[in-house]
Amino acid sequence: MGTVVFIIFALLIISVTIYFTLKNKNHCPNCNSTDIVCTGKKIYEEDPQIAVYGSPSSYHRLEYKCKNCDHLFWEKQRAVIFN
Repeated sequence: MGTVVFIIFALLIISVTIYFTLKNKNHCPNCNSTDIVCTGKKIYEEDPQIAVYGSPSSYHRLEYKCKNCDHLFWEKQRAVIFN
């Protein structure tokens, strides 16, 4: 019985994570296209109360490039499970 409850709970957590990941899909602010790629540049914006570099309470910005119009833009990100 405990194994079944654990499997159901794990599936629920996975489906909620997938839902929020798809819901928060980024798009280009210039042409509204979702055909974007992350350039790999990251800026951390630590919460002043918790000064742990890269902690779940901190936000960071990622740079994206639109494949449609070549527009570069920054998007604020946070771990999905902590939204």
